[in-house]
Amino acid sequence: MKKLENFIHEHRDEFDAKLPSPELWSQIESKLDTPKKSISIIWKISSAVAAVLVIAMISTFMLVSNNTPKTEYTNVSDPEIRQLLETEAYYAREVSVQLEEINRCYKIYPSLKDDIEMDLNELDNMYNALKDDLNDNFYNREVIEAMIQNNRTKLKMVNRVLTQIQC
Repeated sequence: MKKLENFIHEHRDEFDAKLPSPELWSQIESKLDTPKKSISIIWKISSAVAAVLVIAMISTFMLVSNNTPKTEYTNVSDPEIRQLLETEAYYAREVSVQLEEINRCYKIYPSLKDDIEMDLNELDNMYNALKDDLNDNFYNREVIEAMIQNNRTKLKMVNRVLTQIQC
């Protein structure tokens, strides 16, 4: 290793005497400019994609937070009762969605409306009585479970109707 170092020190002037030609420097500079351009293009594209993703995430968050029902039950301290109430709200939403579908089917099968409405009104009356009972008994577990069962029954009935009429 010492020999190599000594050789380099002794012949230093000879190494420095051989400079690259101006054409070679031009070629090197042109190759250096190209990656900068591609990097700046890549940077611009990735910035645009990031901006679109951020906007999409914000929009999704705003839509979800606006569609999330605000219930009066959020202040319930008992986690089991709160979970039951959230379950009841879930089934109520599902029933509502399916009822919208059935309402569209009434246009195709208007004769079904009276029969279906009569059964649904019975379940609605029972549900409203349970809801009144819930207000009287301040978050009674049995009442909430009965409300969930009522919504499950209503959902099964509505799904059965939709399956049978296939509109």
